[in-house]
Amino acid sequence: MRIFGRFLEDRRRSTVWWSGGVAAYVAVNNAFYPTIKNTAGIENLVKNLPDTFKTLIGSSDQILITSPAGYLQGRVFGLILPVLLLVFAVGAGAYAIGGSEEDGTLELLLSNPVTRGRVLIERFFAVVALSTSLGIITAASLLTFSPPFGLLEGVSIPGLVAAVFAATAFGLMHGAIAFAAGAWTGHRSVAIATATTVAVVGNLLNAVAAASASLHILRFASPWHWYGGRNMLAQGIALEPFLVPIAVSVLCAAVGWWSFRRRDLH
Repeated sequence: MRIFGRFLEDRRRSTVWWSGGVAAYVAVNNAFYPTIKNTAGIENLVKNLPDTFKTLIGSSDQILITSPAGYLQGRVFGLILPVLLLVFAVGAGAYAIGGSEEDGTLELLLSNPVTRGRVLIERFFAVVALSTSLGIITAASLLTFSPPFGLLEGVSIPGLVAAVFAATAFGLMHGAIAFAAGAWTGHRSVAIATATTVAVVGNLLNAVAAASASLHILRFASPWHWYGGRNMLAQGIALEPFLVPIAVSVLCAAVGWWSFRRRDLH
C-alpha cells in the first residue's frame, strides 16, 4: 500500500490544518449556545422565517432552535459542517488523479511497475481515509466542547456520532464526484467545478422544493434532502443519509476506474 501511504503523507499538513479549523469552529460555535438559549423571542423569529431559508440553514419547527438538538442541527449540521467536510473531500478527490496528472507527479508514479487500476483504487481509499479521519476529529470535538455549554442535554450520543458520519459521507460523496471527474478529464479545475456545481444545485433544489407544494417531490433528487431530512440528534438514527452517499461514491469510483484505464494521459 505504498501509493496509499504516500498520498496520505502528501495531504498530511492540509489535514492537520483542517482538523484544527473544524475543532476551533465547533468550540467557538458551542460557546455561543448559552446566549441563544437565554434569548427571549428567538424561537418565534426563527419560526417566522420563510421555509426556503429554514431549509437552507437546516432548521425546523418541530425541534426548537433553543434546545441543544435544535441548536446543533441548525448551527452545525444543517449547513456549515457538511460544507466544511464537502470542501475538504472535494479538494482531496480533485487532487488524487486530476491534480496529480496536471502537476506531472502521476506520470512519474505510473513509470513504476504499478497498474493504473491499483493507483486509482489506492488513491480513492486514501480520499476515504482522509475524510473519515476528519469526521473522527469532528466527532471528538463535539463530544469534548459540547458538555461545558450544556449541549448534550437530551441529545442522543449515538445520534450525534451518526450525524457526524452522515455529514462525512455526504462530503465524501462530493469528493468522489470530484475524483471521478478528475479521472475522466485529467483536470483538477474541472473536477472541482463538477462537484461544486452538484453541491450548489442540490442545495438550491432542496430549498426551492421545500417552499413549493407543487415542486415538493423534487427534493428527493437533492442529496441535501437525503442528508438533512432527519435530525438524528433528537429523532433517532436513519439509514438514508448513509446509503445514498455511499452508493453514489461507489458508483463514482467505478466510473473513475473505467475512464482512467481507457484514456490517454496528458
